Amino acid sequence: MKRCIAILFAASFTLLCSTAETAFSADKPDKLTRVRMGLAARSTTSMPFFVAKERGFFREEGLEVELIVMQAIQTIQATLGNSTQFASATGSAVSAAVRGADIKVILAVTDRPSFDLIAQPNITSVQQLRGKKIGTGGVGSLAEILARRILMANNVRPEEVAILATGPSHVTYLSLKAKVIDAAPLQMPLTFTAQDEGFRKLVAAGDVYQTVQGGLAATTALLSEQPELVTRVVRAMLRATRLIKSDRKYGIEFLKGPWLDIGKDPEKIAARTYDIAAPALLENGTVSEDIQRQMIADASAQVKPKQPLLPAQVFDFSIVRKVSETLK
Repeated sequence: MKRCIAILFAASFTLLCSTAETAFSADKPDKLTRVRMGLAARSTTSMPFFVAKERGFFREEGLEVELIVMQAIQTIQATLGNSTQFASATGSAVSAAVRGADIKVILAVTDRPSFDLIAQPNITSVQQLRGKKIGTGGVGSLAEILARRILMANNVRPEEVAILATGPSHVTYLSLKAKVIDAAPLQMPLTFTAQDEGFRKLVAAGDVYQTVQGGLAATTALLSEQPELVTRVVRAMLRATRLIKSDRKYGIEFLKGPWLDIGKDPEKIAARTYDIAAPALLENGTVSEDIQRQMIADASAQVKPKQPLLPAQVFDFSIVRKVSETLK
């Protein structure tokens, strides 16, 4: 009799535990989908990525996102090789697409480059750069395109200077400090640091040229095979962008934190950085067709494709437009 009671108790306990576990599991989110993203820099145009992660927007979409910082061209290579699903280097993505790569820009963080052309203290004009060395992120990088645009806007032919591939902004800045180069398009907020340390700002790139800086690029295969995954990523990014734009206090505090690289004195430049960067963020994540065509033309000038490309072959904002409408 005691044995029967013991068996009955054990069975009841097992059933109770099973029921409780089922109820607890029902409250937990489904298993998170792993997503890897390649970021070209820990800069202001990367803020939506880091905010979406820090505030749990990616997790609320059922995503476990890994953000990996690498050189711009490497973000594209990794995405094309399926090591990552998304890349943030939109300028490099356009150049790759013009070369025939299976990749498209699907979201834009800003259409105003957060670069300034910074030069050695003794250089006071763009014209004085003739015969000098300009450091950039490499052929096809946004910094290289901006350097050419700034030169031409100031009646200096790119052939009259030496344009060198010196790497990301923070590495290029070391070359500028070591006087290996004479000037470079540096990304905000490093531009503030450079000016505070005595280097001269010649031109704000955003005053010369509009282009997508930062965002999402993905393969056409991912867009066609996993549109729901892309939708979830885009929704988290747009939510983060809108939060940054609408909450100045939060945005400034976030800039001071560990996610971004804004120099040795974040307390000093966080507000300066926010007040320029936040208004330039695109809450709808799209740019005009004119900007798309100009980016293709700039990339084509270097690559020289056999056939001209249409915007629809390089950009696809269909998902971001749908998501943006649902967030209103």
